[in-house]
Amino acid sequence: MQQTPDRDRPETNIPDLSKAAPVGSPYTNEEWKVLVETPVKICRAMMAVSPAGAIGMSKEIAAMRDSFKEALQATTNPTIQNMGQYLKDQEKVTGLWQDVGHVFRDRWDAANVRQTAIASCQQAVALLKKASPQEAQAYKEFVYSTAKRVAEAAREGGFLGIGASKSTISEAEQSLLNDVARALELPRA
Repeated sequence: MQQTPDRDRPETNIPDLSKAAPVGSPYTNEEWKVLVETPVKICRAMMAVSPAGAIGMSKEIAAMRDSFKEALQATTNPTIQNMGQYLKDQEKVTGLWQDVGHVFRDRWDAANVRQTAIASCQQAVALLKKASPQEAQAYKEFVYSTAKRVAEAAREGGFLGIGASKSTISEAEQSLLNDVARALELPRA
């Protein structure tokens, strides 16, 4: 069995998702945990590969939260709806957002965070074989669009915005987006 390289932080800040699979779901509790955590891991990696400073990171976290909120409210996809129901528990949501906060430390090990995120995408794709093609595609689009929105949220580089990149997506972020698309088997990369 392939070990995911998620050795960059203890799991204490992520709520226990191991008993979280929705009733009637085709997923085991552990599989459900992978599906719920994957978008968060991708966003953490996006923030780590191209640090944007405190203000930029705040914008990136806000973009992730907004993306989750909008997707969870607007979807008809059963997997994403179940994620929304699960994440209505404020303690669980707070734990996920606290996990994103580890990105300040993660930037010192961005390669590991990136590898962990890609491995999580690959696991999610394998699990989505239990879902309909439309449901799987919607989940993949949700993960990718959330990552892209985080990448677009802040300019990287410079000091206090001076000398920052003119593009909102850095080369490192675009590279990660391409890898995420490949891992999710989306035809973007």
